[in-house]
Amino acid sequence: MRRSSFPAVLAAAAVVLAALTVLLAACGGGQNTAGSEPKKLVVGLVPSQEAENLDAKAKPLADLLSEKLGVPVEVFVGSDYTAVIEGMGAGQVDIGFLNPKGYVTAKEKGYADVLLKAVRNGSDTYRAQIVVAHDSPIRAIADLKGKKIAYVDPQSTSGYVYPVVLLKKNGIDPEKDVTMVEAGGHDKTILALLRGDVDAAFSFDDARTIVQKADPAVMDKTRILAYTDPIPNDTVSVRTNLPNEWKDKIKQAFLDIAQDEKGKQVIRDIYNHEGYAPAQDSDFDVVREADRLLNQ
Repeated sequence: MRRSSFPAVLAAAAVVLAALTVLLAACGGGQNTAGSEPKKLVVGLVPSQEAENLDAKAKPLADLLSEKLGVPVEVFVGSDYTAVIEGMGAGQVDIGFLNPKGYVTAKEKGYADVLLKAVRNGSDTYRAQIVVAHDSPIRAIADLKGKKIAYVDPQSTSGYVYPVVLLKKNGIDPEKDVTMVEAGGHDKTILALLRGDVDAAFSFDDARTIVQKADPAVMDKTRILAYTDPIPNDTVSVRTNLPNEWKDKIKQAFLDIAQDEKGKQVIRDIYNHEGYAPAQDSDFDVVREADRLLNQ
C-alpha cells in the first residue's frame, strides 16, 4: 500500500515509549504498581479533534471521576492510539478511551480489559464512512482505484480498518490500487478532502459535523460515497493489572456520571457520548474478524 506519510512505527517505538514515560511521569503517571491501591489515576484519550481542545474538555471529567473515586485523576491526551495503548502497558495510563481496534490490540498484548461501550444516538454501534467531494466523478467504490485517500491512523477502526476492508470487498487492492495519506484525526481527513489534497476521506459517521466551525458549508461541499458494516462503539477500558475492586469502582463511576445532567454534558463534549452500556471482550470479535480480513 502506498502511504505518503505512514510512520516508521517499529523503528520509532523505543523513542515514542521513552518520551511517553517522561510525559506521563510529569502528569503523575507511573505511581501505581500491579495489584496495588492506586494513589492517582490517569485517563488516556486520543484526539479525534485538535488535542488542546480535547484536553480542556476532558478536565471536567477528571474532576468528576476524582470526586467519585476519592483519588486524584489526571488527563493524558496521546498523540495517537499507540501512545495510549503503550501507556496502559507501561502502567502509566490507568483508564483508556480506546477505540475498538485499539482495545483489541491492547487486549492481545495483555494491557487492557474492557468495562463499557459508549452509547451514541441510542446505539452502542456506529459505522465508518467514505466521503468524497460533492461534485466528484467518483460514484462507486470501484471508482476509487488510482485515487488518493486520507485515513486517520493505522489503529483507527473507523478511520482505517473497516474502510480498507470495504475497499478489499469491492475489488480494490489497498496495496496497489490507491495511495493512502495519514491525516492523524477524523476532522483532518475531512479537511484534507475540502482542501483538495485527496480524492476521498475515511472517517466515522458523521465526522463532518466536527469541522462545521472551520467550514460551515462542509455538508454541501461533500457527500457520503459508502458506509461500512456496524462497528462496536469505542470503549472505556482499564489496565489489566488494576485491582478488580477498582475496576468495579471505575465502571460504576462512569455509569453514575452518565446519569447526572452535568456528567452527561461533560461526556457529550468530549466524544459525543450519550451514556455507556456494559461490554465484554466477545463484543469485539467482529473487530478481530475485520482485522483478519485487513491482513489477508
